[in-house]
Amino acid sequence: MTKIIEGSPIILGLAGKAGAGKTSVAEQIVPKGALETTKNGIKWDHIFFALPLYELASIRKNTKGERETSRKLYAIHNVLYEIYGSSPLGNIPDYDAFIRLVQEINALAIEPDGVKPRRFLQSAGDICRSFDPECFAKWGVAKSKKIYREMLRGLEDPSEATIGVIISDVRYPNEAQNILDQPNGFVICFDASDETLNARLMKRDGKPMSAEAAEHSSEKQMDIIKEMASGVLNTDGLDIEQQTQITLDFINNLINY
Repeated sequence: MTKIIEGSPIILGLAGKAGAGKTSVAEQIVPKGALETTKNGIKWDHIFFALPLYELASIRKNTKGERETSRKLYAIHNVLYEIYGSSPLGNIPDYDAFIRLVQEINALAIEPDGVKPRRFLQSAGDICRSFDPECFAKWGVAKSKKIYREMLRGLEDPSEATIGVIISDVRYPNEAQNILDQPNGFVICFDASDETLNARLMKRDGKPMSAEAAEHSSEKQMDIIKEMASGVLNTDGLDIEQQTQITLDFINNLINY
């Protein structure tokens, strides 16, 4: 059992291949729009490493009208600035390199409306990591700590609060390691057969993952993460409620309050 260290959030990373149920479990624990998200004595929030990438996709798809290109470039610039630490004193590329990154992302092809922009997300992520392979790992931990501070300020008695942040898309070993390096950092890897994963993807997306997406590095690192993880949970034959419950039970058994 692990003693929770005061003054730091629980950061729970969820890992697994596409279709493993990472996001679904996180949203069972932290329903969208819910005011109360306490489970087993822990008040939870939910983020994902790819959140800035979805912001980039939204900018590319939804920025329309007058001065469209300039507005897109400006918005992409702001997202990249946050990814790289939100400070000129942090790990920010030099100006010329930074502008090249902005322009590369603006030039990427993106899927049409109604189609998940998986290829865009993967390509934009690769561009961001080309400067700093740790950028999303660092961003996610920093964001979790910021959420923790904000949640503490909203509590009547912060000394009695146990706050957890779920990061539901751990796909790279450096992301897992950055979580595990935190005082209260844990990673759970969801494992399932290819048959189960494909059935879930068919139900979710109406089609299996493409061969190209399956070969992307974000899908190929999972065996390494399984070796690093605080625990591996097999989810074959489980519905999402059951998968959520075994996740909460595992954390409850892992933590000694």
